[in-house]
Amino acid sequence: MPNDKLKLGLDIGKIHHIFSRKMDAAVINAIDDSITVSQAYVIDFICDRCQGKDVFQKDLEKEFDLKRSSISLMLSNMEKSDLIKRVAVCDDARLKKIVLTEKSLKLYESICIAIDSVENKIAENITPEEIEVFNRVLNKIRNNLK
Repeated sequence: MPNDKLKLGLDIGKIHHIFSRKMDAAVINAIDDSITVSQAYVIDFICDRCQGKDVFQKDLEKEFDLKRSSISLMLSNMEKSDLIKRVAVCDDARLKKIVLTEKSLKLYESICIAIDSVENKIAENITPEEIEVFNRVLNKIRNNLK
């Protein structure tokens, strides 16, 4: 008798672990182990998708779907590693924009290549239409869990 019980969460978890291992290896090979993959994604996000726009902690919380305390800890570690600076905004001194340092800007190209290589690998043999359907299903799953 076949077991028809859905185990989407288990399958998603398995894919997550495989993806994380591949991405960790790619980032470490491209740069070194001085930054984490999450920090690499933050640098990529700020450079790639926020060109010229101010980026604040709340933007990172929303983009990466992480709690304020998690992002705050990551940003503190990035600041200690000279990857970012938090700069007060002239309109509101309480508000701090996240600015990449020269060090992180130098790492950006290597980060971008590493991330793109893994992202391209997971999209191999998948049509744009299948990716569109996949994204719709992921959004439904995400909304179901909220």
